[in-house]
Amino acid sequence: MKPVISRSFLDRLFAAQDYDGLVQLSSFFQGTSTCRLEKADYGLPRPFFLIVESLVWFAQADRSGVWTYFEATSAPRQQAMLEALTAGAPAGFAQAYAKGVSGWRDEAGMAGLDRWLSARDDENNRWLWQLARANRAQIDELLS
Repeated sequence: MKPVISRSFLDRLFAAQDYDGLVQLSSFFQGTSTCRLEKADYGLPRPFFLIVESLVWFAQADRSGVWTYFEATSAPRQQAMLEALTAGAPAGFAQAYAKGVSGWRDEAGMAGLDRWLSARDDENNRWLWQLARANRAQIDELLS
């Protein structure tokens, strides 16, 4: 079933451009009939996949260490995320993700990546809002 979100509600999310709004957008994307958890990219358009998965990556790293994200994330999803980040994320994001893909079993070695993520949390949120703004028409079409 397609979630129906009013345009005025979406306008308020876009006006605030805060973390909570990104989480709500992510939840909305995951509630669409387009979203398929079994697909590496959830079956979502790339910008929406990046919003969903970047939030998961950063949040899980913040809560319990980035190694737990890579331990719990399938190899196909990791590959899809790495490709998506390589195609247009801010400088360093794809390289940091690749470091996690190849070295996540070294929990102590991931401490540096945890610090890197923590230092870029605000940058990640700004970038995700940029993606959302650039794809607002598609968001409106998907959710309203």
